[in-house]
Amino acid sequence: MCIRGASEIQSKVLEKIKNPDVRVYAVYLPILRGDSESSVTTATKRLPDKRVSYFWDGNGEMAKCYAPVLNLPAGYVAWDVYMVFNKDAEWTTGPPAPDFWMHQLGGVLPERRLDGDKFADETKKLLPTGKL
Repeated sequence: MCIRGASEIQSKVLEKIKNPDVRVYAVYLPILRGDSESSVTTATKRLPDKRVSYFWDGNGEMAKCYAPVLNLPAGYVAWDVYMVFNKDAEWTTGPPAPDFWMHQLGGVLPERRLDGDKFADETKKLLPTGKL
């Protein structure tokens, strides 16, 4: 998750949707030079909400698994993507498809480019009415 994406999620989603049932799983992987497991500690400052859990995927397995689920073009991996799942989503034989997703990838699917307000709206749709 890059800095801009983290600030969008923090300010547009987490600060506005107070529902304690909302969970964020921030998965970091080695894509950019300097990315390492120790980077995750620094990243916790970008999303200081107690509903966020942080993970390190040193082999990038999650990014590889999600590329076909999101129908990304050949050669792309699902990094710098933001996905929303309903509470019943479960990883069984393969990764579950998100109910909604956006990204910050270059040159692909401009209609899914991260927009914090739209992402928040889609997140709210999965919450019980009156539970924001």
